[in-house]
Formats: sequence, structure tokens, C-alpha cells
Amino acid sequence: MGLIRLFFILTFLTGVLYPLGVTLVGRTLFSQKSSGSLLKKNGSIIGSELLAQKFTQDSFFHERPSAGDYATVSSSASQAGVTHLEAKEKREKRQAEFPNADLDYWSASGSGLDPHITPKSALAQLPRVAKARGMDEAKLTQIILTHIEDQTWGIWGQPRVNVLKLNRDLSEE
Repeated sequence: MGLIRLFFILTFLTGVLYPLGVTLVGRTLFSQKSSGSLLKKNGSIIGSELLAQKFTQDSFFHERPSAGDYATVSSSASQAGVTHLEAKEKREKRQAEFPNADLDYWSASGSGLDPHITPKSALAQLPRVAKARGMDEAKLTQIILTHIEDQTWGIWGQPRVNVLKLNRDLSEE
């Protein structure tokens, strides 16, 4: 009888109280992040700032290539190494199309869902986007520069541009 009581107590503590406590702390201290970091435009949800979306129109900045075509279900890398012929051909094609971009734009994202590109990769797309939108390149450059996010806590990662945020703000221009 003592083991059954212990089972129910531990089930209640770890299966009810702990999840409720973590959810309460998350919703209180990190409400935007615990809700999925959702981005809105005109009151409608357009996506999450944590997940890449596929943009194909010339008037939008394009995200990093994705081996899983940006699907969250098949989120994974291609497992193709740098010497894999097909991956190498795709990388070389992207490099020829955007020679001024960074390696991140030529190679596929590890998860296939990386929402960021380097500032250099964003600036490499600038002529295409400016032409498609009929915008002044200097003005578009300023918009890109305002979207550069610094390293996390000033030490991790590198400066980056969130493609969905940039495209959302461009749509409002």
C-alpha cells in the first residue's frame, strides 16, 4: 500500500505540479517566447521568428537553403558531406548566383529551419530585391542594417538578420 501511495504522490508532483509550475514561470517571465515567438502583421499571425519560411519571389529576401524544404516534420540536415556531388553542385550553383554572399547562404541549414542569414548574405540579395520592389538600394541597405541582430548576450553566435522579420517590415514599406 505504501508503494502505491508513493506512486500517486510522485505522479502528482512530476506529472501535474512540476509541468504547471514550469508553464506558469514560462508564461510569466517569457510570455512571447513561451507562446512560440509568433510574428504578426495587421493582427494576423504570419509565422514564428524561430522558424524559416520559404520565400521565392524576387521582391523578398530569401532564407538559407533547406534540405527538408522548410517542413518542421522532416527537420534535419541532408547528411551530405562537402564532397557529396549533388550537394557540391547545389552549393556551387548558389555561389555562382550570389558570389558576394556568405557560406551560410550557399550551404543548407543544419536543421533546415534556420530563420537567420548573415548580414553579408542579406546585402548580397539587395540588388535583386531593390529592382523587384523599385526601391532605392541605399534605403534598402538602411532597412537591412536596422535588422541586424547582435550576438546572443554579446558572446554567442554571430551578427545575423531574421529573414521573416525583414520581409514583414519590407511589406509595410
